[in-house]
Amino acid sequence: MKNIFIIDEYISSQKNGIGTFLRELLYCFQNSDNIINLISFNAEVDEFCITKEKEIINYLFPVFKYGHFLEHFKIIEKLFRLYISDSTNNVFFINHSPCADFIESIKNTHPLSKVVFTIHDFGWTGLFLGDLEEYLRIIKRNSGKEAKDITALKVYHQEKKIYELADKIICLSSDTYYILQTVYQLPENKISLIPNGLRDSGNVKSCNGKIKKNIRTLKRINENDKILLFIGRPTLQKGVFELIKAMNHVFKEFSNVKLVIVGDGNEVSMKEIVNASSQVASSVIITGQLKRKEVEDWLNIADIGIISSYYEQCSYTAIEMMMYGLPIVASDGLGIRNMFVDGFNARVANIQDKKNSKQYQINLAESIINLLKSPDLCESLGKGAQKTYTTNYTIKKMKSKYKKLIESL
Repeated sequence: MKNIFIIDEYISSQKNGIGTFLRELLYCFQNSDNIINLISFNAEVDEFCITKEKEIINYLFPVFKYGHFLEHFKIIEKLFRLYISDSTNNVFFINHSPCADFIESIKNTHPLSKVVFTIHDFGWTGLFLGDLEEYLRIIKRNSGKEAKDITALKVYHQEKKIYELADKIICLSSDTYYILQTVYQLPENKISLIPNGLRDSGNVKSCNGKIKKNIRTLKRINENDKILLFIGRPTLQKGVFELIKAMNHVFKEFSNVKLVIVGDGNEVSMKEIVNASSQVASSVIITGQLKRKEVEDWLNIADIGIISSYYEQCSYTAIEMMMYGLPIVASDGLGIRNMFVDGFNARVANIQDKKNSKQYQINLAESIINLLKSPDLCESLGKGAQKTYTTNYTIKKMKSKYKKLIESL
């Protein structure tokens, strides 16, 4: 029996993929002999408290007034000493970074406990849009005058320290596994490759033609309109600006297409999205963040799913689209290329030059047009996507791998 402690940042995980990951991870550990503890920082409480809900013990920390929550490790350390006894059966799962000081604090106060760190993103990918070669050039040079280069080197040393301190590193994609071995030189026995898994909500099978027609009517979507669905934070890394520009080419050939962007960013990014789509505003629907049921409605009536990111670890949006059997247009970005095979479960649009996105925009447009012109290809890719989900990304697969991991610690 293990005492499992899962670290969460409540505010951000309500909006991003880490929140989905944590829900599925908690499900994996339920109905077992293990004691499950969820430690939530920046929770909706006025003071620190411990509650129990079903079989999960919740440690709730109020919002810190300043800085990243992991920077307050001295305060956290005192409460951990009071309420969590050190034991060889303890396993701390950490999902947020940078966290070297936080892990070091746990190692000092709870030396018998194990620490597992999950890579949901590298700190350098945003700097270079997932361009590993550019990052490697800076690491090998070990110097830089530009602010971006200095930041990259700082991130490298931070991440290297995290990986050295943790007892186990979980990566979600083959690309990350390779990077950990070659760039960070981690031994194979310290890394576990466990892709994300997702429970089937059942809404895929239950949504028949009549229900889909009703959803379209409620959303004022014409029966003949083709819906292209993008789900995620509308940011540069997600390739949403390249997607919008690609739509200029698509609309020249197909007037009955709607691009639906589901997701919320900050005020600046949302204004940028609105401005970028102004020329095609009548054909772009920006929903902002939606409740779960509303997202499922869009998934049920979408004709094509779009994963245009420059990089991902193991996209839950992609897994969800596969589960719904959508034909998908995907990039060949870092991590995403591990999920999709061109012609089997997606039409893959090559990014090519990350510093000049014009060709990527054309490749996205051509891939979308290719699918819009071929119902047979859409059907084939949809079946391939569902097969990929059942083979690689079910909750059963994820649960089995975490069970083995826990048993090995």
